[in-house]
Amino acid sequence: MDADIVHVQDQPVRETVRDAQGTTVGVIERQRLTGKLVARDRHGVIVAVYEERWRTTRDAHGRIVGRTNLLPVLLFQRR
Repeated sequence: MDADIVHVQDQPVRETVRDAQGTTVGVIERQRLTGKLVARDRHGVIVAVYEERWRTTRDAHGRIVGRTNLLPVLLFQRR
């Protein structure tokens, strides 16, 4: 019985988003249990949430703003 070894690489739980000068714009956090990505500005305030299951991005008020992951774009708009 041959067993194949599978290497699974976890995506980082927290990714820092920086501008061209290296200044922190915000962070994107992965919630593994819910399958959501949460974008927070540099003060920790939630800017938007991307739901991988439904492929939708919602703003901080829960309104759908797109059908793809727009979190980095929304972080830069918030600056």
